[in-house]
Amino acid sequence: MLAICTLPLCPVRAEASDKSEMVDQLLFGDRITILEKQEKWSRIQCAEYDYTGWVDNKQYTIVDEEQYNSIANWKSFVHEPMMNVSLGEDSIILPMGARLPESQLKQSDNQANEQSFIPIDLAIKLLHSPYLWGGKSCMGIDCSGLTQVVFRVCGQQLPRDASQQALCGQPVATIDDALPNDLCFFTKITDNPENNSSDYPIIHVGIYMGQGSIIHASGQVRIDRIDSHGIFNAGIGQYTHRLHSIRRL
Repeated sequence: MLAICTLPLCPVRAEASDKSEMVDQLLFGDRITILEKQEKWSRIQCAEYDYTGWVDNKQYTIVDEEQYNSIANWKSFVHEPMMNVSLGEDSIILPMGARLPESQLKQSDNQANEQSFIPIDLAIKLLHSPYLWGGKSCMGIDCSGLTQVVFRVCGQQLPRDASQQALCGQPVATIDDALPNDLCFFTKITDNPENNSSDYPIIHVGIYMGQGSIIHASGQVRIDRIDSHGIFNAGIGQYTHRLHSIRRL
């Protein structure tokens, strides 16, 4: 079966239970395939970035193949943290990254196509949004959710997780070679700084802003300093993440 997310956000969980951890959120306009349907839950795959998980059967809308394919042509995205959008006689408040047919956005919004948006500028709009594992809105967002949402509005669909995003684009040799909007990936801080960071899994991602600054989601969406060692939080006076690699999309 084919379906679409018609809610502002739809939680995607690791298991078929409200008590299971949220691993992702579908945004309005996301297309899904129903892989397995139980009494209350469905295991789904998101067509936009091939992520799987479980969603409540009451939180998606079944569509036919023609509708499903037409939704793929929706090219407009919400580009504010929250936007009130008219849908016929109703209106709905949608988060950044929600996809809409152009006819359902204001004319002024239609005039701004995805090429006019810059990831850094969009991420700054989400400053101070609280960190939420699996979240993808200003009400709660994680590090890879932040990068996925802002690059999506700019016309580049990234995978969901930081470790998957680290395979996109082209490598950048060092932080000195980095340009604004490059993606920076990180591992945990280790007791032995002499160990190679590539020996540890990628656990974090942020967007390089230039001039030694990075915007990322850690506790909240925040701006910190970055150098060849990693992210330095001046507020606590220590490094919080160790630089692993840099990619340019």
